[in-house]
Amino acid sequence: MSKEKQEKPLVLITNDDGINSPGLKALAEALEPLANLLIAAPKDQQTGMGRGYLKGDNVGRIESKELNINNRQIKAYAVNGSPAQSVAHAVLELTAKKPDYCISGINYGENIGLAYTCSGTLGAAFEADSLGIKSLAFSKAFPFNKQQSQDYIDIDWNSEKFYIRKIFSKIIHKGFPEKTRIFNINFPYDLSKDTEIRITKQAYTNFGVYIKPENRVLDKAHSLDWKINPKIDNLEQDTDIYAVHKDQVVSITPMNANMSVEIDKELIFEI
Repeated sequence: MSKEKQEKPLVLITNDDGINSPGLKALAEALEPLANLLIAAPKDQQTGMGRGYLKGDNVGRIESKELNINNRQIKAYAVNGSPAQSVAHAVLELTAKKPDYCISGINYGENIGLAYTCSGTLGAAFEADSLGIKSLAFSKAFPFNKQQSQDYIDIDWNSEKFYIRKIFSKIIHKGFPEKTRIFNINFPYDLSKDTEIRITKQAYTNFGVYIKPENRVLDKAHSLDWKINPKIDNLEQDTDIYAVHKDQVVSITPMNANMSVEIDKELIFEI
């Protein structure tokens, strides 16, 4: 192995849309010049799994396959499991060296606001963080009817690749800021190489809200429909939802998985 190859970081690439997603391939193509790649992703579509784990007879089965990445054949692993399970199996079984980073995406659909906990894309990042690996999650805004499908639409990913290389190159050279374990990065639907990048915070609201069903039979199957939350118009400009959907800029949200808050302990005894 050449010295140049040894000096590249080892990056675990995963997603929640499945091993055959064009978004995963685009992510790998963006990172291949900068890193040694370990590609392990769910065999099938696993959107909305969060950090959940699947159960069943075939869970944990791993199939190897070849992906054409920048005209090179690179081994990849299709894991019968969730995004979090893909990360765990990859770290424990598919490499002798712990990855330097885990990078999840590019997801078909934004992961912003209160969607963090149900996102399989971020679930993979949370799992990696629990294993001591700093992570990035890349998602792209798509119409609702283009998400959560294995009938992937393919697009020109060149602008996304440009920003992925730009962001990751900066991280390689400067590292993560103090207390930051995960970067949640969301691209607007209309993206160019001139699009602004904005450091944001999580919006404390849902981007999409459920539509109340009318006159349905309760013991029949029903999938709840969504619509865009009208409250997003009133959000602060430095929130992830406003950045992606109102200003159409790239949102980078520094975060970690610590969901606790500090309070005055004396208040508990005054209740």
